[in-house]
Formats: sequence, structure tokens, C-alpha cells
Amino acid sequence: MKSIVLALCAALTAAPALSQDAEHIPLLRLQSSDPSERRVACALLASAAHRGPQAYRALLDTMRRDLSERVRLSAAAGIITFPGTEPIQHVEAFFKTEPGPAVRRELLIALSTEPTRLGDSEATRLIASLLAEDQSAEVRRTAADILGQRPGPAARTALLAASRADVDKEVRSLALRSLGALLSPPKTKKKSSAALKPPKADAVFGVDSCLPPWGWCACVGAVRLKPKCVTKDECRDTRSEMRRYDMTCDWDGQAPD
Repeated sequence: MKSIVLALCAALTAAPALSQDAEHIPLLRLQSSDPSERRVACALLASAAHRGPQAYRALLDTMRRDLSERVRLSAAAGIITFPGTEPIQHVEAFFKTEPGPAVRRELLIALSTEPTRLGDSEATRLIASLLAEDQSAEVRRTAADILGQRPGPAARTALLAASRADVDKEVRSLALRSLGALLSPPKTKKKSSAALKPPKADAVFGVDSCLPPWGWCACVGAVRLKPKCVTKDECRDTRSEMRRYDMTCDWDGQAPD
């Protein structure tokens, strides 16, 4: 009996320590020598479960110092999910110092598709500055393409300048096309006669219902986007748009694995 009591006491004493370790698992994984483990840690630190000042500081430090460009990319992609203008300022500094054009391009795509940044004027300003200043023509092409979907004077001014003066012919062509898209009047859609109530605009996969004719549309690639409750046609349009960013989208009522 005495041995059983001692064992129970030892287990109760160890329980808080295990709980405390569990809270710091992402930070511990960030210290791993395996880059893939550090990338997972970045994703966890940017998630709602771990988001906070400590996670923010850890991601900033990783974005600036990690030797792996893929880990730096994951950390920067995590930073832009935090609200406010300060994260954009830190990411802007990262764009100016990051030597890898592929990293800059993928982060640009992540910035343009991050739901919290879709209507963000600071994000648009940053994308416009990349179109004007980035040394990589591929990054500038991606920026020109993206700005065609972000209405506002900052996008129009940058696209007009690029369409006239960029040294890359394809950048000029893409900028002119995007500028035309911004200046064209929006197409009016016929109102549906269906009496079904549309889903919430901010419906959350796994929490809210998404009933036919709507379904969950999820896109993965350089980053994983949150599934959206949309019609099959809307998901098809999104798939066509995301394909240019090397991303794939599925509409099957559930998020892809």
C-alpha cells in the first residue's frame, strides 16, 4: 500500500511540469536542428492556440536569424498573420534583406492571400513597393499580377509606373493588364432566385455548417489557406487564380489533408 501511495504522489507532483512543457512545445521545436521541425514550430506559433507576445518575438527572431531560407519563410509567413501595421513593417525590412528571390516571391504570395490582409492598405502599399523596387523580375511579375486584384490609388500608381518603365517586358505587360482590370467597371452578377440562406462570410471549417449548394474550398501550396464556404463555381474560379501561384484548391466539403 505504501508503494502505491508513493507512486500516486510522484505522478501528481510531475503533472504540472508536463503541462508546463506542453505549453512550450513550439518553442522547444524551434530549437531543433531539423529545419522541418522548426518550420512546424513556426506554423504552431502563428496558430490561435499559441499566438501571443512570446510567439511573436520568437517568430521575429527566427525570421531574422535562421540559417534555413525555408524556415525564415515560414517565420515571416507567421508574422503577417498577426494584426496591426508593425508586422508589415518587420516583413518589409525582411523583403529588403532576404537574398533568396524564391523566398521573397513565396512570401509575397502568402501576404496577398492571408485573409486578414486582403483589404489591408499597408499590405497593398508593401506589394506596390515590391513592384517598384525588388531586384527580381519574377517577384515584380507576381506583384504586378496581385495588384490587379487590390483596388486603390497605391496599386494604380504602381501599376501605371511599371507598365511604362519596368526593364522587364513581361512585367510591363502584366502591369498594364492588371491596371486595365482595376480601371474596368465590375461585372454585374445576376441575382439568384434561390431562397437558400447564404453561409456566413467568416464561416469557420469544423465549427460552422456549410450546406449545399455551398461547400468547403481549401487551397494549399507555399502556404495553407483557411477553407472558405463557397459554391463549386466560386471554388473553381479560386482554383484558376491560385494556380498561377503554384497552389491547388479542392472543393469537396472538407479541407485537404
